[in-house]
Amino acid sequence: MPPGTIRDPPPGKRMIGYGLTFLMAAVYVGMILYVGADGLRSGAGFWQLFGRYMLFLYGYKVFDILVQDQYLVITRQYFVSFYPETEDCRSWHDRSFNTKKQLIRLALFPFAAAVLAAAACWLGR
Repeated sequence: MPPGTIRDPPPGKRMIGYGLTFLMAAVYVGMILYVGADGLRSGAGFWQLFGRYMLFLYGYKVFDILVQDQYLVITRQYFVSFYPETEDCRSWHDRSFNTKKQLIRLALFPFAAAVLAAAACWLGR
């Protein structure tokens, strides 16, 4: 195999990865539904639901930035152990590699929370 070529993982590992990705996406959607349903059960209106969704979205993003990006990817170099040929990639050592994308997401969260709260209010009437 030529240097710099990345090997695909075996099919079994790939299926586990796809399965875990699907599971986490289902949990994320389930949490969004639960936040809305629990808020409606508690008698929350639009602004209370908006606050709940903001707390959920920003809480998730803080976890993503601090634990996944900063700790696992940069500090522990977790993924380099799976793909050692990528050790020299800039993003493994640069703490600001994802800043622009993260800031865009953070700016869009209030709009997403408003849409989710409005949808929950509309579905819950």
